[in-house]
Amino acid sequence: MAIAGLILWISVLISCVKSEEPKPEIPVSSQKLLESKSESKEPKQSPVPEVPPSGHAGGSDQHKAETPHQDGKASNAGGDQHASEGAHTSDGGETRHSAEIVVPDSVKGKWESVKLSITDKQDKKSQVINVKLGSEYTVQGSDLKINIGDFLPDFKMDALTITSMSNEKKNPAVNVKVTESGKEIFKGWLYSKYPEIHPFQHDRYGIILMDGIQKN
Repeated sequence: MAIAGLILWISVLISCVKSEEPKPEIPVSSQKLLESKSESKEPKQSPVPEVPPSGHAGGSDQHKAETPHQDGKASNAGGDQHASEGAHTSDGGETRHSAEIVVPDSVKGKWESVKLSITDKQDKKSQVINVKLGSEYTVQGSDLKINIGDFLPDFKMDALTITSMSNEKKNPAVNVKVTESGKEIFKGWLYSKYPEIHPFQHDRYGIILMDGIQKN
């Protein structure tokens, strides 16, 4: 009995000693320690719900309206009626030959002169003169000279020929050349019914075809 009691007392003593031994500390990294401190100080924020986009925000995607392209071709009565004798050079350096003037037998020799209206824009005066075909007229008080060519009562032009479709005054036109101080400033056709087509342009003077005069 004494031995059994001694053994029991020793076992109790050993268990008490083990309970008093300190437990080993688990090392904590400095980074985790800082993170834990910051999390404890900062309040947690609830996530902001996403808003589905509606169209283009703030109108940032703006489409520019297309400007319709306009083809600014001037209209001509009876087609392209502006022609001059001889060859001329285009802007691209290409030499182009103008259409040939053909006066039909039904018109040839039937017309004597043309009636022109000459306007002085500075003095605001106009005068109507008769000038024979194939002659030259000098505008009074100026260095302008008007050389009168063929008269076509029914002007018609295609790619190769300028002619008159009849001897009736359906589209009267006269071929003229205007010089100023010896320099050619205009060469082409004047039209009595369409004076706005390829008109003679000058700072001071205006020249318009009024009519053609037949031979008696």
